Amino acid sequence: MRIVIFSSYFLPHKGGVENYVYQTAKRLAKRNKVLVVTSRLKGAKKEEVIEGIHILRLPAVEPLPGRLAVPLMARGIEKLGKIDVIITHTRFYPLSLAGGVFARLKRIPWLHVEHGTMHVAYTNPLVNIGARFVDATAGGWILRNASVAAVSQASCRFAKKLGAKSCQVVYNGVDTKFFNGKRKKHPSIRIAFVGRLIQEKGVQDLLKAVKGLKAELIIVGKGPYEKELKKLGGKFVGETDSKGVRDILSQSDILVNPSYGEGLPTAVLEAGAMGLAVVATDVGGTNEIIQDGKNGYLVHPGNVSELKKKLQILVKNVKLREKFGKALQKTVREKFDWDEIVKKFEKVLKSL
Repeated sequence: MRIVIFSSYFLPHKGGVENYVYQTAKRLAKRNKVLVVTSRLKGAKKEEVIEGIHILRLPAVEPLPGRLAVPLMARGIEKLGKIDVIITHTRFYPLSLAGGVFARLKRIPWLHVEHGTMHVAYTNPLVNIGARFVDATAGGWILRNASVAAVSQASCRFAKKLGAKSCQVVYNGVDTKFFNGKRKKHPSIRIAFVGRLIQEKGVQDLLKAVKGLKAELIIVGKGPYEKELKKLGGKFVGETDSKGVRDILSQSDILVNPSYGEGLPTAVLEAGAMGLAVVATDVGGTNEIIQDGKNGYLVHPGNVSELKKKLQILVKNVKLREKFGKALQKTVREKFDWDEIVKKFEKVLKSL
């Protein structure tokens, strides 16, 4: 098959959607021709090939840096030649709409993969109104007209709420061979956060919850909220690649994902594959990974005292940390391995 994937952001930009596209595309490219059409941001090449994935980057602007890219033109799309299937990711990106319109005009089978479980929430109320308008118009059109898959059951429910007639779950995953569970000794108890530093990720709640705990907090990532977060303390190590994330997780005891909204959190899957104990907010599809009290703890988003209580228990109880870590590792390896997920993904594509 010749597969064209429209993704507003892609490598070298980091994020959950970008990782999903990369992990699925590189595996699909072993048996198919795969082209990713994405936004060309500062420092990125117009065209290149990475691990068999052909990448075409279109000039774009970012009205919301790191969160929304708008292509300035779609020149080159009409010259892509014969295409067997088009894939778009996330309903609110202009490039998803462009890919969908192109698919309909050319009568090409089209799969849209939804990653969200709620309307996008920003600190600016006007932007929130705009986001809901996009969901009601362009986003709704995409979900009504495409064949729809989603990264979790929660994302499928949300897609149907916005207009999808049906939806198949093709889970977000983790490379369990890479995140192999090999741990390194370290002198102190270490709590880690991995993700973008935006208000909706809830890092401010984590920084408040760890105060007074006998543990070191490592924060991995970057984003527009970083300056505000640093006022609350913590050790910020910046953004790193997958090897860097694996190295930090290998020397950590607990991962916390205090987000206010998720599709299916990559950081939780990676930490699970590495055998860490996890405390996460019960949002989106997180409870499809974590069973509260069995392989981790789930807490309510924004509840600092509840988060602190669970962390206190885990910091003091090494046996419970090990129990949760082993149980979660088993869940992740059995249910969320990328190689198995992409086999299902390819079957979905062939059925369109």
